[in-house]
Amino acid sequence: MSEQIPKIDNMFLKEQRLRQLKKRRRIQLGVVLGLVLLVILILAYMYTPVSIVKQVSVSGNHYVATDSVKKELNITKDTRVYSYDSSAAEARIKQQHALVKNVEIQKGLFNSLHVKIKEHEIIGIMTVKGKEVPIIENGEILTNFKEPIPNEAPYLEGFKGTEKQKLVEALGKMSRTIRAQISEIVYEPKKNQPHLIRLYMRDGIEVLGNTKTIANKLKYYPSMSQALEKDESGNLKQSGFIDLSVGATFIPYKNLNKNSNSSASSQQVVSKTQQEDEAKDELQNALNKIKEQEEDES
Repeated sequence: MSEQIPKIDNMFLKEQRLRQLKKRRRIQLGVVLGLVLLVILILAYMYTPVSIVKQVSVSGNHYVATDSVKKELNITKDTRVYSYDSSAAEARIKQQHALVKNVEIQKGLFNSLHVKIKEHEIIGIMTVKGKEVPIIENGEILTNFKEPIPNEAPYLEGFKGTEKQKLVEALGKMSRTIRAQISEIVYEPKKNQPHLIRLYMRDGIEVLGNTKTIANKLKYYPSMSQALEKDESGNLKQSGFIDLSVGATFIPYKNLNKNSNSSASSQQVVSKTQQEDEAKDELQNALNKIKEQEEDES
């Protein structure tokens, strides 16, 4: 007796194929509508005011003026974000502003540009051919500098060649806060001290130093200045200067021997009042930190 072959339900197969066909058509329609919508959005972005640059921000600039940077962007009322040549703008900014070390223009999603500036550090000011110009951290003198001269950098006088380079290296090691406390630095070499410099601080105190060691020693200057006794006007009650050229001490002017050729560090400090002694002790505590640090590093 032969086995019966089950009958195939043709109606069920037709319905299943129809459902699959409808599903494929819905997917295809969705893809087509999605593509059409995407094209519409792209066209709307490209040909409507949505993509026109309306916002420009600049960050990282300390010396270079924001308006000056924006001027080099050459943004017009018709400039669009997607077609803006940021590489050419970056090149213009660096060419026009010698202080700009690096620049990056970031495009926003819609109508904005953000300019990130990284500047060279101005570590000093010098006079070249009757014009005050800045010196940056690599020792380069920016003779074609067009920006306003910053008043926070010290003025350098009498430095040339290797001594200038040594001082530039020393200033580069200092924090911007410490550099900003120096008003002027004068090169005053002596026979037995070829690297001697005199620093005029903005709080009115003078400091003798050495180009080789001044960067390390001046880190403690705020403590040194606070330790000295001052009057209500902020002037020293006992006029003098801090000598960091060899050791570390405070030298009252009245104790200097005008006929002596020896270093100020070899002069003896004579205190006449208990208050003066206490001020010297406080100063010496700050100066002792320098010596301890030097011993740790040696």
